[in-house]
Amino acid sequence: MNTFRNLHPVTLLCCFLYITVFSVFNFNPIYSGLSLCGAFLFALVIQDKKAVLRSFIGYFILLILIAVTNPLFSHNGATALFFINDNRITLEAFIYGVTLGMAVVSVLYWFRCFNEVFDSEKYLYVFGRVSPKLALVFSMTLRFVPELIGSFKSVNASQKRFDKSRGRLRRYLSSFSAVIGQSLEDAVITSDSMNARGFNLKKRTSFSRFRFTFYDAVYLTVFTVLTAVAAFNTASFEYYPTFCPPELDLRTVIGIISFGALAFIPFVYEISEEIRWKLSLSKI
Repeated sequence: MNTFRNLHPVTLLCCFLYITVFSVFNFNPIYSGLSLCGAFLFALVIQDKKAVLRSFIGYFILLILIAVTNPLFSHNGATALFFINDNRITLEAFIYGVTLGMAVVSVLYWFRCFNEVFDSEKYLYVFGRVSPKLALVFSMTLRFVPELIGSFKSVNASQKRFDKSRGRLRRYLSSFSAVIGQSLEDAVITSDSMNARGFNLKKRTSFSRFRFTFYDAVYLTVFTVLTAVAAFNTASFEYYPTFCPPELDLRTVIGIISFGALAFIPFVYEISEEIRWKLSLSKI
């Protein structure tokens, strides 16, 4: 259903910003695992499930590559597993690689979810007042790339159907040339339209359909409080020279629960809205 995207753009931006920044700068296997699980489950409910499951195979291979290659370049650690050309492969370096791999994959999944719920109109709303031209260029770029790919596929399919004498490479080059020409014409038309609508005027107004409601304030407060609690109660793992996890005291448990709640709120929100929708349909 993707109802999480109906929240205010500022609330959405803060949510994803809190989670991704915390996932990047806190190399803790527990936090990385929670972030990865939350992002994967959220992607399952807002995107095509088959596409998400297919992408998981590639992301899992990336995680394994990071976990395997890190011990090959970093030989720190006291626990040697085996030797390759007199180079130690240590357990600590492998665990650090697994944690780093989970952090990278979780951030990639969060960016997939972010692109799904944050469209060009929201970019213009959030960044338009700070730098209108930069926000416009960025939003047009996000629209231009998938439109260019779609046009290329359409032109290439037409040439493949009606002109079978050309080879694949010549057909691709011809399709690419046609798409680039069409894109340049569209750019000129867009520029003329923007000038006619007074884009370069200094005093101009803008319309926005977004309204910051009470629920947006509540969710923004919850996201901020959970992030602050997790940041002030986090406990870092010691990887070198020996792997030494922190003591599981009350402060550590509070930090883990806070970040876990933050990472799973988008998934829980989406699932709860879908359940409410199905219950309302069953009463009709």
